[in-house]
Formats: sequence, structure tokens, C-alpha cells
Amino acid sequence: MTDNPPPTSSLEVRERLVEALRLDLVGPGAGHALADEQLPGWIRPSTWYLSGFLTPSGTPPEQRGDMDEDDDLDETPGVEGHTEESTEERKAAKKGFFPSSMGLSFLVAPETETLTVTVRWGDYELTEIPGEEENASTSVWQRTPFEAVLTVSAQERAERQVYGVPDSGGLQLHGVAQTIPDADTVSDLARGTRSVSLFLVNHRKPDLDKPDRAFVFQAELEVACAEGIVARPDMRGAVLDEWDERVADLHYADTPEYATGHGVSAEWAIRDGVCRVVRTAWIPSAEVEKTETARIPDVELGMDVLGALPDGESARAALAPLTAAYRVWLEQQNATGAGLNGRRRDTAEALVRLAAMAAERIDRGIELLATDEDALDAFRVANRAVARALRQRNQTDAPAWRPFQLAFILLNLPGLADPGNVDRQMVDLLFFPTGGGKTEAYLGLAAFAMVLRRVRHPEDEGLGGAGVSVIMRYTLRLLTLDQLSRAAGLVCALELERLDNEGRYGTWPFEIGLWVGKAATPNLLGRKGDGRSDSARTKVKQYKEDPKRWPSPIPLENCPWCGEPFTPDSFALLPNHDRPEELRITCADFECDFSGDHPLPIVAVDESLYRRLPAFLIATVDKFASLPWVGQTGGLLGGADRYDAKGFYGPADSGKGKRLTAPLPPPDLVIQDELHLIAGPLGTMA
Repeated sequence: MTDNPPPTSSLEVRERLVEALRLDLVGPGAGHALADEQLPGWIRPSTWYLSGFLTPSGTPPEQRGDMDEDDDLDETPGVEGHTEESTEERKAAKKGFFPSSMGLSFLVAPETETLTVTVRWGDYELTEIPGEEENASTSVWQRTPFEAVLTVSAQERAERQVYGVPDSGGLQLHGVAQTIPDADTVSDLARGTRSVSLFLVNHRKPDLDKPDRAFVFQAELEVACAEGIVARPDMRGAVLDEWDERVADLHYADTPEYATGHGVSAEWAIRDGVCRVVRTAWIPSAEVEKTETARIPDVELGMDVLGALPDGESARAALAPLTAAYRVWLEQQNATGAGLNGRRRDTAEALVRLAAMAAERIDRGIELLATDEDALDAFRVANRAVARALRQRNQTDAPAWRPFQLAFILLNLPGLADPGNVDRQMVDLLFFPTGGGKTEAYLGLAAFAMVLRRVRHPEDEGLGGAGVSVIMRYTLRLLTLDQLSRAAGLVCALELERLDNEGRYGTWPFEIGLWVGKAATPNLLGRKGDGRSDSARTKVKQYKEDPKRWPSPIPLENCPWCGEPFTPDSFALLPNHDRPEELRITCADFECDFSGDHPLPIVAVDESLYRRLPAFLIATVDKFASLPWVGQTGGLLGGADRYDAKGFYGPADSGKGKRLTAPLPPPDLVIQDELHLIAGPLGTMA
């Protein structure tokens, strides 16, 4: 351990965390306080450290993998219910092997003749150290740090160059240099620019008795070039027609790559605008600049003010400066793009055109608020509800939108207000760094959709606007408590707004439904004697008997409105525990708005969810697999045409309830969160 003073800033905390991770996975590097560490003799260093080491190239296959890895690759865990709802993880289909080499590739200028290569590593030797008692000793793996400096040629040769690393016991440096043909005609590179690849190879003799003695730990290559390393051109944006590649080529034109790793990552150092050093990195890192939104003059961002707009003209006056400022910025971007050449200029001009279309959509959203009283009313309520929820959650005095949040909401309003609007053919991507406010932006839009549905369908004693209005779909198993709590807090705020004016916003409550698989919520209410371990009845019973042993029956631990932790008294099965028809959830704090006879507007059992059709439906992707097989799920997509005090009925429940004037409309808005998880079994492609 080292006697470092405690960190005094978030930057120092981050640096300490990165260093701790590197020390845990790879081990101490050159100059570290633990460079001469001793590891317990009973555990192999290659087991202690998970990365950063090279095995001898001649190591038998049976010793090149993890000896502690179980080979039960043919075993399949037993699962209950739908496979999509299983929480079991299966092992990899193929066993991995430890590497024997690693390397770097980079470009050098025509005048570069030699490179200075520094090789660093650590060796571990099993030794005995004296114990405290007489004739007693302890076995330890003693680390010894090494460093060697070589001068290697950067000139093109017909054959691969091999250099022995001094005092290494068999380490070799392999080098290949090739001139890039026609470099000046296909890119901005100078004629004669060469590509250099260097590899550190462990050619030690394997130690069959104690294999780790021949391993190379914390291996590192560092290459210095006095003339400077040449930036590697990214040719994908220049030669490919894929739009994403062209945009990336433009966006990152001023952040070039100087090296690429082989079996390892690469990093580099830039001084005075020139890169002269590249090195390997087992745990790569990058500085990501903080993104902050700019303040726009004359634009009203305050939620309280927007929630009290008196009329359409005041809405136009408060919001029109947003697109005016946006268009000024677009003119500046157009001028910048005029200085580009070729495909990059074409890409820049196309981006400005697309942004101008977004500005027009925002203008149409503002005009909708100025001319449609129902839309303006829904906008006001959405602002008040989001502000109310933020006050409850963050104790914020004056909640306000960030400009991108407000713009995102405004450009989507026409499509939500008019089912025939052409904007409904679009899918809008809300892209912003973590913690930037994406969630509040789409929750504000969801609130608008839910309220507008109510005011547009006042028939049937205020029930015409019921049904699922918003579906928020998450990737499998990745619904977090924070995301769920924020969405539930918004619905609580909307429900309080509804109670203040039931004649305007309907007699049916705003509710949020959790359709997230039986591992998180019960599928059935259950009955006495049914033997179901996954029913709401069983889960509530277990939680009431021993809340320390059993989890909450729903994936929330606290009241989403006031933050009070749930207790066994927060969950009640009505009308009785033996044959329940409802799982009612209330806050344990009697001062909360959702305590006593006023339950939280949360529907957490599938059986109840299909009947109540909550306005806001949170679902994980695995649940959609049940749509063709469970008839009642069809009501989630609209079409229920009958109702009673318990809820709504569709074709799957014929003959029940009183008929509605018109079937409930389909959902208005579908939100796919966590879109960066694009592929694989957890991704949005599912």
C-alpha cells in the first residue's frame, strides 16, 4: 500500500480509480511503488492478473489457456418459463488462449531512418523468504522489473527484421517496414511514407514445471520517432458511400489516429502539435470533453413559465427565438463547410440541409402551440408535471429545459398531434452524453402525448382517452431502478394534475405499467393453493414475512414520489389475500400524496396490466415475444371497446363490460431507450 493523500477533486478520484483498475488487472508498471512486489506463492501470477502478459511461443496448448477454467462447455443451465426471461448466463463456446506476442503499426515520414524502441516488462520468480519463526519460510512470487532500449531500422527491407532484446532470456522484437504505394494520390500522405509494424514476441523456453517463470508480465512497447509519427488517414469516409462513415470522417477529421495495436490497444503522446511517441496499452483510455448546452437569449426555458402560458401568442413569443438562433448557427456552419473540399464539403452541406429541416419542424411545433388550444393545454400540463417531478426528485427551485430538450419536444409535437402527419414516418434519435438530460426530454414528450390523448377524447365519462399512450421499450434485462423511478415520478405528477381537474383530463387515472418479465415483476396475481412461486400472492407473502430475505415484489425499493423506502405494509392484495384481484402499492409515509387510500399509480402484475391498460407502459424486449400467444396483450396496442370498474376489454374477453362509444386508440409514442446497445442478445436489434 502507498501513503497517498486523499483525493481533493473528481479528477483525482477518477485517476485513482483508473490506476486501481490497471493495477488489479495488469499489475504495476515501470516506476510504480509496487514494481518490486511479492505475490503469494500459492497463486500463479497469471491467475492473479487477468491481462498484460505473454506466454512463450512454444508453450504446449494445454498450458496456454487458463488452467483454472472449468471445461463444462456442454452443460446447459436449466431454466423455468420463457427462455427470454432467464437470468442464467451461458459460458463461451470456445476456450481462449493466452497470447505470445503483441505489437503496434504506425506510419513514418520518408526521411525517418531509425526508431528508438523501449521494451518494459516484469518477471516473477518463485522464491522463499524467511518467516518470523526459526527455520520457517514463506513462498512468494518475487517481481523484478526490466527495461531495454533498442534502435531499429525504419527502412523498407525485403525480409522481416528480428532483434534480440538484451538480458531478456529470449524476448525478440520483430519489425516490418513497407512503403505505401501511391500514398500521395489516394490520401494526403507524402510520397515515400512508410508503414511500420513492430511486435514483441516471447521466444523463451517454456517452463513446464512452473510455467509463469517464463511468462512476460506487464509487457509494454514504446516507440519514439524524432521526425514525428505520421497520422493515419481514415479512408473509409473518403471511399465508402455509407452515410455514417462519411459523417464520422467529417466529425473526427481533426482527431487523427497515430497507431493501431495488435493483440493490445495503442496510445500516443502529442507535444506542440506533433506525435513523437506511440506505445501499447492493455487498458486504453481517452479524454472525453464535457458537453454543455449554451444559453440562448430571449428563449423561455423555465418550465413554470411555460406551464402557465396564457395563450398561443405568448407561446410563439417565448419559443420563436429558439429557431432564430438555430438558423444563425446554421449559417455559421455553412460558412465553415464552404472551406472544405470534396466529399467532406458535400457531407457538411447535407448535414446543414438536414438541420434546416429540423428547424422547420421546430417552427411547426411552435405554430401548433400558437393555433391549437388542446395542444397548448397539453404542453402546459407536461411542463408543470415534469417540473413537479423534478422538484420532488432533486429539490430543484426553478426547473428549466436545456435548449436541446425543448427543441426535441417541439419538433415532435406536430407528429403527435396529427395521426396523418408526415413526421410519423420518421424516427428521431436523441443523442447526448450520459447525464445530459435525454430522459427528461423524452419524458416531457411522453407527458404531452398522454395529456393530449385525454383532452382529444373526452367521451364515455372521460374514459375515451384511456389506454396505452406511450410505450417505452428497454433492452432485455437492462431496466434500471433510476430509469423506472423517474418515469414513475412523472406519472405520479400527471395523476396529481388530473385530480386537480378530472372534468378536463378524465376520470380514469394516469398509471404506469411494468411489463418486464417474471424475474422482475409477477405475471399472475395467484390464488391460494395454486403452487405458483412467481405469483404476486407468493411474492407479497414472502416479503411480508421476511423483508430482509426476500426482495420487494416490484423492481422499486422506494416510493418514486417522495423517496420513502417501501415496507411490507406498502403492498396489499385486494379484495383478499386468497383470491386477489389487485396488487395495491402505497407509500409508507402518511404525509406522501400517495399513501393511505390514494395508492401509487403503478401496475406491476401482467394480469392486471392487460385489464387496466396503463397510459405509460415500460417494457423490456423479451415481453413482446408474448404478443402472438397471449390474447389479452392485444389491448396494449389499442382496440379495447368495452369497460367496467375493473378496466377494459377487447376481443379476447368477449361479452364483458359496457360498450365504449369508440374503441380505445392505439399507442401514440414508442420510445426505444439505450439505443447504443445495438447488437447482440441484449441489443435493440432483438
